[in-house]
Amino acid sequence: MKTLFRKTWKPILLLLPLLISLVGFLQAGESPLQALFNCVCMYTLNYQDIPANTLVELGRWLAPLATAGSVVLVISALRRSFRNFLARCTRKSVAVYGDTHEQSFVLNQLGLRGIELEDKPVNAHQYILMGSEADNLAFYRENQAFFAQRDVYLKCQSLPAQASANAKLHLFCPEETAARFFWKQYCPYEQSLQRDHQLKIVFLGFQKMGRELLLQGLQNNIFHADQRIEYHIFGNDDGFTRIYHQLPQISDPVTFYATPWQEQLSLLQQADMVILLQQEDPIATLRDLDLALPGKTIHVLSADPVATDMLPNTCGFDWLQMTCDPEHILGDRLHAYAQKINLRYAHLYTGVAETEVNKKAQWEQLDAFTRYSNISAADYHGVQQKMLSLAGIADPIGTPWFEQLAELEHIRWCRYHYLNNWKYGIPENGKNKDLQRRIHTMLIPYDRLSDTEKEKDRENVRILFAMDAEG
Repeated sequence: MKTLFRKTWKPILLLLPLLISLVGFLQAGESPLQALFNCVCMYTLNYQDIPANTLVELGRWLAPLATAGSVVLVISALRRSFRNFLARCTRKSVAVYGDTHEQSFVLNQLGLRGIELEDKPVNAHQYILMGSEADNLAFYRENQAFFAQRDVYLKCQSLPAQASANAKLHLFCPEETAARFFWKQYCPYEQSLQRDHQLKIVFLGFQKMGRELLLQGLQNNIFHADQRIEYHIFGNDDGFTRIYHQLPQISDPVTFYATPWQEQLSLLQQADMVILLQQEDPIATLRDLDLALPGKTIHVLSADPVATDMLPNTCGFDWLQMTCDPEHILGDRLHAYAQKINLRYAHLYTGVAETEVNKKAQWEQLDAFTRYSNISAADYHGVQQKMLSLAGIADPIGTPWFEQLAELEHIRWCRYHYLNNWKYGIPENGKNKDLQRRIHTMLIPYDRLSDTEKEKDRENVRILFAMDAEG
């Protein structure tokens, strides 16, 4: 319905003066052809007679406005066509679809690379569908043949990114992107180091943003093999613990509270991080927190940054604007690292030559679950870099840090599997894993792995730091 309105509102406004005037002229006794001629004259400012009635008078004023509007629309269309032509001449053009203010923001960020899509796709290097989820999916389905061999980034909040079986279709969720970058910007590693890796993190609210923040936190806030980072959540879990039924296998506990946070003030006072998520009245909640927890910093994830600047001790995170950044949507660096990890494993275990052609081919052969596992590993690399930076080490190879990072990578790998409801088990086919039953022989502590199995985690560390060295 929205797409239909977008296609028809301009012609309707253009023809409205004609229809109004036509009815007026017919009521005044003009013949249909003469009435139509008079209506056309109004659009060109050539109608000089005295209006016969109110409808004709109204049409006489509206028609020139419609003409002027049409000229503006034509100029705008020509300008857009010229800009799109310049964008197509670049090797990194990005076409953006979606009748939203997010589309305008993305196009502004892209500059000359950006192409504005309306009803039909055009040739471009990449595509971003930024409309509503329903519009995006409908547009993709309508043009599925066109998009078959093209990289499409589709905004979708209902499905996880790994739900796409097509390597060319990249689902992205703004809340997931925001969660990734929140933990990058406010990584609690230093606090963890100061507190012997014993932390308490409190969420006030949950819903979609809280869910993504928790999932990304469990995969990125991994600093020590013996850590205990507690996540305390005041909000309805919406079946989260039942859906993620392997959550107890993760050593960092997650606790949901049915009671209001006001009844657990001692917990909030002890917390190392307090994060305010969706609230009906965030300003009132911030006021209450300021009174109840004087001096404690409150992290506020809000699509309205103004709300976060009204009280002291608040640390705002404007996630909506950040997730509209094309660099974050396209995730070129993150995907490049993930693809390099996969290619290196293919080279080590199947002898595939490490070429750009094979990197792309091997990536497209992966199932969605494995692709996203590599992306998770590449994302966690930022945490590894931060830990080494604070230790004053540029390259962990040959230092005690190397084995520690390999162990932490194994913990991350296990958590990724647990969060996709895998568990330890021995497949009947004699292999390491059974995709159907979601069991794996290596879902065990690092110190119980064989040296051959540990080498996979070590190789992951080598690959990523080698890529850093390559720039």
